[in-house]
Amino acid sequence: MSLEDTESHLISTRQSILDEASKLIAQKGVKNTSLADISKEVGISKGTLYYYYSTKSDIVYDIADIHLKQITEELLSWIDNIEHNIASEEILRVVFEKISTAETRGKLHLYLISDAVTSNEPLKQRFREKYKEWRITLENGLRKVLKTRTADYGVLSSIILAALDGFTIQWMLGVEEIPIDGIANLLSKVD
Repeated sequence: MSLEDTESHLISTRQSILDEASKLIAQKGVKNTSLADISKEVGISKGTLYYYYSTKSDIVYDIADIHLKQITEELLSWIDNIEHNIASEEILRVVFEKISTAETRGKLHLYLISDAVTSNEPLKQRFREKYKEWRITLENGLRKVLKTRTADYGVLSSIILAALDGFTIQWMLGVEEIPIDGIANLLSKVD
């Protein structure tokens, strides 16, 4: 096997581990997912799994990094693709709907937050940093979209982030239908 093939195999196996671990964590939670569960789903031995990841925490950190990066990229893409002729209400509606109703990602997000809040200080710090980044990204996007002179974009971006987490929880619980259109309409009129 060539060096290039070996590197490709290593990357592929590592990605399989992260993919399967993400699915298991979204189904069972961080605490109830073991390294044995992960190795079984990937179809490798625990010894082989240890070659790639020596602890479950290392897997959780990589999953969290990928998860947080995906959300950040979606927010940045949202801002970059804003067209000046699209109503701010429509943009906010799409953001709320897309982020809060992604079932697998929503479950994974909540399990990772739960682990961060209850027992995982390094993961908690990563979430703190990402939430700050997301708030600033949203704040900049709101300036671009809403274009009002009196809105406190920092406060509004904090409200939107809190609402997204809350909507995700409500959506996963099957709480009554969330009035995303009405909320987007209300927020688009804030000044």
